[in-house]
Amino acid sequence: MSMDMRRQYHQDDYLHPMADINAQGSHDWRHLCEQVAASVDALSACFVFFHAHEPTPSVVAGSTWPLLPRWSPADYQAVWQQKKFYCAIAGPGSSLDESYLAVPILHEALNGLLLLKYPASPPALLPRQRQLLDTMAAHGALLWREHTRQLRTHKREGSSRRFLNRLKALFEHVPIPINAFNAQGRCILWNNECERLFGWSFTEIREHPAPISLFYPDPAEQQQVMATLSTHNNSVFREWRPTNRAGKKLTTLWANIMLPNGDMLSVGHDVSEQKEIANQQRLAASVFGASYDGIMITDPDHRIIHINPAFTRITGYSSAEVLGRTPKVLQYFHFDDDFYNQLHQHFKTENHWQGELSSLRKNGESYSLLLAISVVKDDEGRVLNHVAIFSDISYLKDHEAELEHRACHDALTGVPNRVLFGELLEHAIASAQRNYGRLAVCYLDLDGFKAINDGLGHAAGDRLLIEISRRLGKVTRSCDAMCRLGGDEFALLFTELHNSLECDEILERVQSVVNEPLELDGHSVRISASIGVALYPQDSLDAELLLRYADQAMYQAKKQGKNAYVFFDAALHLQEQNRLQQLTRLINAFRQGEFLLYYQPTTDLFTQQVVGMEALLRWNDPEHGIVTPEGFLPVIVGSHMEFELGMWVIEQVLAQMTQWSQQGLVFKVSFNVSGGQLLHPDFSKELNRLLALYPQALPSLLALEFQENAVLTDIKAAVAVLERCRSLGICVSMDNFGTGYSSLSHLKRLPLDSIKIDRSFVCNLLSNTHDACMIEVVVQLAATLRMVVVVEGMERFEQGERLKELGCYYVQGYGISRPMPAEQVGSWLQEWNDKYLPH
Repeated sequence: MSMDMRRQYHQDDYLHPMADINAQGSHDWRHLCEQVAASVDALSACFVFFHAHEPTPSVVAGSTWPLLPRWSPADYQAVWQQKKFYCAIAGPGSSLDESYLAVPILHEALNGLLLLKYPASPPALLPRQRQLLDTMAAHGALLWREHTRQLRTHKREGSSRRFLNRLKALFEHVPIPINAFNAQGRCILWNNECERLFGWSFTEIREHPAPISLFYPDPAEQQQVMATLSTHNNSVFREWRPTNRAGKKLTTLWANIMLPNGDMLSVGHDVSEQKEIANQQRLAASVFGASYDGIMITDPDHRIIHINPAFTRITGYSSAEVLGRTPKVLQYFHFDDDFYNQLHQHFKTENHWQGELSSLRKNGESYSLLLAISVVKDDEGRVLNHVAIFSDISYLKDHEAELEHRACHDALTGVPNRVLFGELLEHAIASAQRNYGRLAVCYLDLDGFKAINDGLGHAAGDRLLIEISRRLGKVTRSCDAMCRLGGDEFALLFTELHNSLECDEILERVQSVVNEPLELDGHSVRISASIGVALYPQDSLDAELLLRYADQAMYQAKKQGKNAYVFFDAALHLQEQNRLQQLTRLINAFRQGEFLLYYQPTTDLFTQQVVGMEALLRWNDPEHGIVTPEGFLPVIVGSHMEFELGMWVIEQVLAQMTQWSQQGLVFKVSFNVSGGQLLHPDFSKELNRLLALYPQALPSLLALEFQENAVLTDIKAAVAVLERCRSLGICVSMDNFGTGYSSLSHLKRLPLDSIKIDRSFVCNLLSNTHDACMIEVVVQLAATLRMVVVVEGMERFEQGERLKELGCYYVQGYGISRPMPAEQVGSWLQEWNDKYLPH
């Protein structure tokens, strides 16, 4: 090795820091050294920097700095310690060659020298030159400090990258998520567990400009995370809730480790499942404590180990009183040891049992509970616990019993209703079949109840029903039954009868207790009963039929004058069956359009002018032809068809009046209403609807006719309905006057515009002076009451003349015209007017 090479080798021993300066840095130092040397006419220059903990200084020299003589670290230290600055000093190894000059470097904590080499002894420095060298020295210090900072950063980055590279293989496969991000938030490490947990690959995360936004879509959360990444003291695990690729929120723990180069290594742990388990445990504990149902947990030996507050509230037993004891302490008093043995056998094959029990509270009060028991087993099938959950259902049981009582008992009187009576009757029939017994089923309807209810009020009527129920209850024996069917109707069941005489005696007692006087609101009232009786087994073996037959017999008692009892008659029943068959036939005929209206004119005897038409219902029977009302109305009256058919008649009249009005035919048209139609609750509403439907049919040209006996059942209600009709402009007329009651009080009370004298007074008018007198009296009475009189049944001219003598103006009968279809009215009117009216 040559001497120059050895010199270079030894020089590099302490000039080694230059090797860590990059190419750009070496150029800066050479340029600075050359600039310093040129500024003071020196040959070359170098910078020397001392280190507090290293004996060897760092020397940075220009390209022309002499290699010989060789400066040692001690030589530099000697110059610094001797403080020979800004003057000529000798180089190493020769005291005679004073061709060097030293300038001190004092910059903050950095000490050093600026050495200059001159061709000979350095000249004395001018102040300007000295100031320039101090500036150059300070500039060198700053350049060195920047160099050392870059050197440390370069070393840290290299160390961090080497650290990550060495651990990357290990991090890739560990079962916990590990990642790393640089100071700019870009991902530089993303292991397999991170990919599995979050769903994004390392390539996707690395290339994403802001990967944190993938896990934390909320900007506020993003700021928190970025702030954490920039914090050095953050190695403690902290909970975060990032979102994975599927949008699911995860619960994770992360500890961040700041690497020397500023990168952040993050080590995590997915605790989502543990968090969910903990939440479920907290929820279970909360439910256990807050549950309104009692909960009891036992060990495999059925010893109670835990109860909740609801257990104590329901049973009255505290934890101290039941822990360690068996559930027998709850006193399921309806069950003995066999019950527990059965449960034990049940749980050998089943894991759940549920049922209703009755138990005793600690204070001895009984209560009902719904109990469910479940078995908890381990993975090997061994019993760990029994969990019993029970609810106090006493209120539900009481409410259920109340509902059952309400369903089977009358709300007003508290006696059995139709449902319970039907069950009792079925049981009684079954018993009678076994014992060959006899039964009597009675259908009882109170006579005159409606009058009391309307006169004294519903409250008084209710008290009457309650009292009658109490009295009937006294008559019945323990083996009998009684119920309120509804309204003022009751049913009675008498069992263990030996003969019909015994039944008569019972019924007479029933009538006797019903007839007893009763005080209601200061009024002493009496009431009677109409009773129908059906016997088992004579009349029927069926419970429903027996009650129906008793009902039919009750109506016969009503017809016979009330306050009586009537036994079911099979012959009358057969008549009723025939009536029902006829009613069915008539309903079908109505649906098929077989009913129609005929019209019969009413004329003025003095002017011969036609003043009106009466609409008369007819049935066009395909077998028998035209049938008058006497052939079908008795069957319809009292049925649900009565109202429907009556309103159909009114609608047909209004439609026909509209048609006649369009033809220029204007006259009053009357129609008949039955009692069931007139007193129907929907009559007024339906009448208003029909009048609105046919506005051309003026109400002032309508006349409503009814018979006196149709309103006798409820005069008050009838008066109200007729008043409403008159308020609409409809004329009100009483038909067939002279038959039935023909009560003067009814003439006074009922709102009437006219009366029609029955045809029976006209038949013998010419030969019977009594009939003539009756007609004359009625005409005079009507005149006094300002009512119009129409006489029906005029068939002969002579009758008309006699009626004129008696003061009758208006007549109707075959002597004028028979009833005719509507389409014939126009031509008949033309013929009549041509014959009798002057042109």
